[in-house]
Amino acid sequence: MKRVDDFFKRYEQAANSFDPVLTASLYTEQFLAADPNGVQCGRNDPALAQAMAARQQFFESLGFQQAKVLEVTATPLDDNYTMAKVHWWMRFASTGGEAQVFRFFITYFLYDPGNGPKAAFWISHDDERQVMLDAGLIDAEGRPR
Repeated sequence: MKRVDDFFKRYEQAANSFDPVLTASLYTEQFLAADPNGVQCGRNDPALAQAMAARQQFFESLGFQQAKVLEVTATPLDDNYTMAKVHWWMRFASTGGEAQVFRFFITYFLYDPGNGPKAAFWISHDDERQVMLDAGLIDAEGRPR
């Protein structure tokens, strides 16, 4: 599972750097993303780079400090596909001086055509927006507090 471990090392790096080139290298040409609110289709195109820039700006406005992969449990499904259950840790600086730490659980389905895995579909088991709202990081409209 070295290829999967290496993939998530790069994924963690992208989550912290918001590097659009690195991020694009991690996804298939088309991909699906799901959370408790439903499923969205995405394309690995210039809009993805724009979305990463917007995410970086938004996260920085919330005091984002770090994202870290805590654990990866990978299950090969066949020669091309692997399911990876990943536990994430994220830290945001609190306006009150104390950091807020969050844990997220995401299941990824990786596709490897032979040159390394890429994310084709993932399910975020937590509603990231609701977690941020409950923690007081954002208001009901999704704006930073």
